[in-house]
Amino acid sequence: MESDFLNRLLTPSPVMQWLLLLFPAVVLVAGLTGIRRRHNGAFRLTGLALITLVWLALPLQFADPSGHAISVLVSTLLWVSVLAAWGAHVWNRWPSPVWAHGWVVSHLVTLMIACAVALVRALSH
Repeated sequence: MESDFLNRLLTPSPVMQWLLLLFPAVVLVAGLTGIRRRHNGAFRLTGLALITLVWLALPLQFADPSGHAISVLVSTLLWVSVLAAWGAHVWNRWPSPVWAHGWVVSHLVTLMIACAVALVRALSH
């Protein structure tokens, strides 16, 4: 029973995949607007978001299970590092324009709602 729950919870839906893939793109837009306004740290944030977006968008397939596990680990670490770098950037520098960072916040709220829907879906079966 437990493995069925975890399989349903962790089975990626196309909506969740797009939300996870688009997060670095949204942070990239916020970073580009920060570069345009010459905010400190915006260039680093943009570079990390670009590297993460390229890594997540490339269709790398590994036949070896250990290669696949390393790829998943790298993807997860990059995604979390973009989230942490964006959070540190916003917390320490109060960057402008606010709309770009508001877009990131609304994307994160949408992602949290999608996670809640996935949890309810896994619990209901």
